[in-house]
Amino acid sequence: MSAFDSKQKTYRHRNEVTVLLTLSTSDKPVEATMFLSLGERASDLLNDSRAFIPVRLGDGDTMIIAKSQIASIVEGVGEKQGKPKSRIYGEDFSTASSKEEAPPKTFDAYAMLRVSPTATNEEIRAAYKTRMKAVHPDTFASLGLDEEIAKAAVLASQKVNYAYQKIMRERGAAQTDRTA
Repeated sequence: MSAFDSKQKTYRHRNEVTVLLTLSTSDKPVEATMFLSLGERASDLLNDSRAFIPVRLGDGDTMIIAKSQIASIVEGVGEKQGKPKSRIYGEDFSTASSKEEAPPKTFDAYAMLRVSPTATNEEIRAAYKTRMKAVHPDTFASLGLDEEIAKAAVLASQKVNYAYQKIMRERGAAQTDRTA
């Protein structure tokens, strides 16, 4: 799920965590979904400065609950029932799918630099410089964009660097093999 933050003109993301919620006005626990920020735990949510928190009940209704009325929360309820514990954008992060089902991803250094494998070293160097100019973190930092975009730029520049180093290593090894 995400919510638009009009002050920063960005989307805020949240995890949905299924819990058993017991209120001080009732002895019967209710299955509910709490909305946590990325990296946040239920205890963090309960200890922040807000007096009320939103929860989604099992029937789909959203309720705003005063934290002072919460007697107990049991996390991980959905995990025991075979449901994913946490979801982002409806993606299933449950461990039901095994790694063998997905084909292994191979890293294509030439595709990352957008050159053909038959390109010369000069063409590869020019492509590397062009790609780095396009994805360099400093380019995005000067635009004042969201922190997530800056992190993505760092990751992209690391991949471009890795691709260039991998190609040059392979070509260096191939050139030394030819000369030996």
